[in-house]
Amino acid sequence: MVSRVLVAAVCCALLHGCGVDTEPPVESAAPLRSIADWPTILERGTIRFARRAWSGFETLPSQGLPAEQYRRLAERFARRHGLAVEWVVAANVDELLRHVQDGRADIAVHHLTVTEGRKERVVFSLPLTRSREWVVGVDEGGGFGIADHTAYVDSFNAHYPDALRVPVPAETDPIGFQGLIEDGVIDVTIMDEAAARAIVAASDRVRKLRELPEVHEHAWALRRENPVLKEILDAYLLKRHTTDDHRSEVRDWERIVSTGRLRMLTVNQPTTYYLWRGELLGYEYELVRSFAEANDLELEVIVAQSIGELFEWLAAGRGDVIAASLVRTGEREEEGLRFTLPFLQIRETFVTAGKPVTAVADLVGRQVAVNPMTSYAHTLRALAGDVDFELDFVELSTTAILEAVVGGEIDVTLVDGHRAGLEATFEPLMSLGLALEGDKGLRWAVNAGNAELGDRLDAFIDQNYRGYDFNVLHRKYFVNQGRIARQHEHRITGNDLSPFDLIVRPLAEDAGFDWRLIVAQMYQESGFEPDRVSFAGAEGLLQVLPRTARDLGVDADKLARPEVGIAAGIGYLSWTRQRFPDLPVGEQLWFALGAYNAGVGHVRDGQRLARRLGLDGSLWFDNVELAMLKLAEPEFARESVYGYVRGSEVTRYVREIRDRYRAYVDHFDRLEAGS
Repeated sequence: MVSRVLVAAVCCALLHGCGVDTEPPVESAAPLRSIADWPTILERGTIRFARRAWSGFETLPSQGLPAEQYRRLAERFARRHGLAVEWVVAANVDELLRHVQDGRADIAVHHLTVTEGRKERVVFSLPLTRSREWVVGVDEGGGFGIADHTAYVDSFNAHYPDALRVPVPAETDPIGFQGLIEDGVIDVTIMDEAAARAIVAASDRVRKLRELPEVHEHAWALRRENPVLKEILDAYLLKRHTTDDHRSEVRDWERIVSTGRLRMLTVNQPTTYYLWRGELLGYEYELVRSFAEANDLELEVIVAQSIGELFEWLAAGRGDVIAASLVRTGEREEEGLRFTLPFLQIRETFVTAGKPVTAVADLVGRQVAVNPMTSYAHTLRALAGDVDFELDFVELSTTAILEAVVGGEIDVTLVDGHRAGLEATFEPLMSLGLALEGDKGLRWAVNAGNAELGDRLDAFIDQNYRGYDFNVLHRKYFVNQGRIARQHEHRITGNDLSPFDLIVRPLAEDAGFDWRLIVAQMYQESGFEPDRVSFAGAEGLLQVLPRTARDLGVDADKLARPEVGIAAGIGYLSWTRQRFPDLPVGEQLWFALGAYNAGVGHVRDGQRLARRLGLDGSLWFDNVELAMLKLAEPEFARESVYGYVRGSEVTRYVREIRDRYRAYVDHFDRLEAGS
């Protein structure tokens, strides 16, 4: 009955606490075995945490980031006791538990569902979360897709003993289940509430059919032989994690400190917070994270769909601080907001894709488009009295307006300078022009009654403003450091495409890739410069993140070495290709490249949106790539599972690699023909 299985890369643990084996084995040196309890761990000076492979690539910016929180929580536990950290990577949940049982790791740091069967193998910490399971799909009376060796098998047997169970591969994760339901392969499944909510919100077809009554606990795992370690860990978790019941609560500073968690309210956009290849990025996100770390707090990110929703959620106690590029206004202060000192001064800047606007006089005879609800509209109305230009009000987001400028549908627009600079870093066709006089200060906001939090944020900004760390982040996100001229090709006259062909050829062949494709991607990523490091920390000829390299079993400290960086990049591209096994072989390649650039989750969002738009979700060009462009627009991003993505960057990345690859192939064809 299973004719087509969609396998995605989203970590099962992040979305539902099951035992799905979602990753292939990771080759790495086996750590030393030791079942020593706490005193010996202290003497050793190192604690070994086991985690799932690739977990960093499956973080959902709108889901509370449990994987990222768990990692930081574990590392703070180690620091609190003066211990170094060794991370042991497991390919799946069963291997994770075996690492603990066999003495390769001391604690399994993972969103593990506590089951009676697992209790026979390990002991669990205090529960970190609790949740119910949802039955989701189109027909509760149809075929249930349930993977073996998961906690959902027990639930299925208990509640649907007479129902039809459809065999589903163990590697199928929540996003994959969504695809199976949408494609009619299965009718219904069971998953944890957090995963189910995301899937139901993102799908026009998948519905909540039932909520099962049992409440399941999720915890970390330890060996039975380590009772003192469990006692120490439980005490830490009780103080630092489980004291907060996660309900909406307007909290003062004392309450924030007692829970050990600061809740940041934001919107998913390039200047604040977004996901890139599994890395959490955003200028304001990194600044607030620095503030949280300076105060020994975990940072939880809560993503709203609009600025208005941010204000509502802050007042209702769903978060503690708004970080979303706000400008202070009297009206907002009257509504109960307390603004911090400005963390960034910006100027409104004209943006074009053609002739730049370098002076106000350059606006004469041109059409300038903005959303009438923005501050830019007020600025342009004032200018219109002195300069003869056409002011066009459009009901589009800033992202959509900038896309239209690049596409030639809009002549000129006006946006905040820091946003314009960041967008131009990724869009070489975008031209930044005149920055208007009159700086604006961007600020954070807290509830007016939360004076101490506001004062501490002010002190943090005052102490660090224009200091080293602030300047490093500003350069990272907003300073154009001479973008690589990728729009032209190296002149090729013979059989050599790059200085690294002899390294690429055997590695590509072993992985089943045309070596010329890898060279084309290498040029796109690094311009053949092995020492290049991206703004997000990706390194080497194929721009691989260190965490990715480690999960591939590659030495992350050696990514600048051509043979290491190339091997890591090809390994990662192979992994992304494996996420699309049901697609035609030719199409797998383009989807894999898109996922290499943006992450598998964003590409899955693009496939789902393509189907909603009447396009073919199994074809990249002129289908899914069109949907990817729309995922940069707020109205589509907020309906997706993974939120905002730079759609134009992804589509351009794949197209330019394809075009370069074709040029390489044509060149070799001409060589063979003797022309």
